[in-house]
Amino acid sequence: MNNLNRRSFVCGVAAIAALGITKQSATAATGIKTLANGKTELDLASNASLSKVGGVVELSISKYGKVAVVRTSKATNGYSVFNLACPHAGVTVKQSSGGWVCSPPGHGSEFALNGALKVGPASSALRAIKFTATTKAVTIA
Repeated sequence: MNNLNRRSFVCGVAAIAALGITKQSATAATGIKTLANGKTELDLASNASLSKVGGVVELSISKYGKVAVVRTSKATNGYSVFNLACPHAGVTVKQSSGGWVCSPPGHGSEFALNGALKVGPASSALRAIKFTATTKAVTIA
């Protein structure tokens, strides 16, 4: 086992603090285009909150309902896209300090910022939606 030195400790604390500072509330997406093939394109230049890890935008897509796009890493494909309906109660989840929560009339299920299940009674994550990403746009299938 490696010993923890002062530099590693300070860097770790700074990284944790940065994660807390960069968390943002969801904003309504702009720069949305419906493509001829039925896919939805989200222009990244029009959605500044997605330039930072932890950034979130919400939008409505007719075949999915209310959807969240979350920046999960700095990689080109570092996003999560998922439906905001609780898989247990069908209620639209709301953003909370730790991710998403299914508030009343839902049953209190909690989900991580990327849609992963944290606390039931839901038995699965928020429903992931297929997407592709470039440096210019996120295209939702």
